Amino acid sequence: MADAALAKAALANATALGLETASRLDLVPVLPALRPVVPGLRPGSIVGVAGAGAASLGLALVAGVSRHGGESGTGGWCAVVGMPEFGVAAAVGMGAAPERLLLVDEPDGRWPDVVAALIEAVDLVLVRPPERPGTAAVRRLTALARKHGCVLTVTGHDWPGTAVRLRIDQAEWIGLGDGHGRLRGRRARIVAEGRGAPGAGRRTWVWLPGPDGEVAPYEPAVPADLRPVEPPEGERRTVGRRTAGPHPVGPPTAAPPPATPHLIGPQTAGPRSVDQEAVERRAAGSLAVDQQTTGARSAESRPALEVVREPPGEDVA
Repeated sequence: MADAALAKAALANATALGLETASRLDLVPVLPALRPVVPGLRPGSIVGVAGAGAASLGLALVAGVSRHGGESGTGGWCAVVGMPEFGVAAAVGMGAAPERLLLVDEPDGRWPDVVAALIEAVDLVLVRPPERPGTAAVRRLTALARKHGCVLTVTGHDWPGTAVRLRIDQAEWIGLGDGHGRLRGRRARIVAEGRGAPGAGRRTWVWLPGPDGEVAPYEPAVPADLRPVEPPEGERRTVGRRTAGPHPVGPPTAAPPPATPHLIGPQTAGPRSVDQEAVERRAAGSLAVDQQTTGARSAESRPALEVVREPPGEDVA
């Protein structure tokens, strides 16, 4: 029974692993630098690229499918519609194969028909509609993309039902100095959002493009004031609020007891106990007895005064 249970568990694990591998193989590939935010594009899904740098994001997606797409993984076909400024040289620098690119610069008002025809033949379509797409065009093209497994990437306008939205929230060009130099590369942080994203607001830094024209991962430098500082040799670390320092020599010195403050002047009255009141009454009675005794002693010690009357006719010499 135990062997049968183990065999059944092993078969379940192998089946799950196979399904997971198959699901990964079914994804339309992207460039390795983008995989931290987008491991792959689901066939038949809608992807949106917006904001500053949307054209570069579209180039990167086309380059990834053109290099790593296709049934055998040796390269897929891509089409670009309504973007006459599409940089073929830049796409080739990112890894795209120009022989597998289809370009339709100005489809005019028939752009839904052009996109519908291309969806049936390529792995990814990058389109910028000349106007806000209508409900009928959105439903038609979304259904065709889902049917043929083509990734429909839209820029310039919102598209209902978009699964993943890519944008750049931070970017910095390098190479320019104070009035001199030339652009050599751009560091950009890509954000993936939407229900089809692997994580809410997942971000990653990339070269888009790098100095060599390719898309590569980029690790931002850590400021010097945030780097961990190691203590010098011979010093030890302590836990808590104590500062690391040399080990003390000898027994620790006891701290002196706190000095008792001396009260000058009348003290503030406070609650008194019964013993304190009795002591005060006794002290008041003793003081009264002492005053009476002192007054009697003072009267006894004073000499009596006698009135001497002089006889008439006699002078006192």
